[in-house]
Amino acid sequence: MFKNHDRFFYELVWCFGFQGNLNKNLLKGYYGEWLAKKHLKKLGYKHFAQNWRSKFNPNLEIDIVSKDLETFVFVEVRARSKNSLINGFESINFKKRKTLLRAFKAFLRENRIYEDIYRFDIVEIDLPASKVDKPRLFHHENIAIF
Repeated sequence: MFKNHDRFFYELVWCFGFQGNLNKNLLKGYYGEWLAKKHLKKLGYKHFAQNWRSKFNPNLEIDIVSKDLETFVFVEVRARSKNSLINGFESINFKKRKTLLRAFKAFLRENRIYEDIYRFDIVEIDLPASKVDKPRLFHHENIAIF
C-alpha cells in the first residue's frame, strides 16, 4: 500500500507529464483518480472529498465527491488498460452498483447532508500500453445505478 508521501510524489511526477511504470493496479487507480480529478476541476467542479470511506463500514468507499453548482456528484473512477476485455463502464456490475448506493447513502448520513440534488458519474480511463500514447478519458454523467 502506498503512503501519502508516495502518492504526493507520483502526483508531482504526473504534473510534469511523466507516467512512469503503471504496472501495479493500485498505482493505476491513483493515476486514474488524479486524471479524473484534474478533468472535473477543468469542468468547474469543486472538490469535496477523495477516497472517502465510511467510519462504520470501511468497505463503503467513494472515489471522488465533488460539487457541480448545487449538485453533489459521486464519481466512480475506472482506470483500465486500453486492451482490457471489458471497458470501465461495463465493469460496474449489479453487486458494485448496490455497494455504491450504500456508500452514497452512508456519505450523506455521516456528513449530515440533507440535500436532494445529487447524481452519480463514472469517469472511465483507458490507460495506454506505451508511455508515448496519452490516456483516453470518458466522462459518463448522471448514470442510473438504482
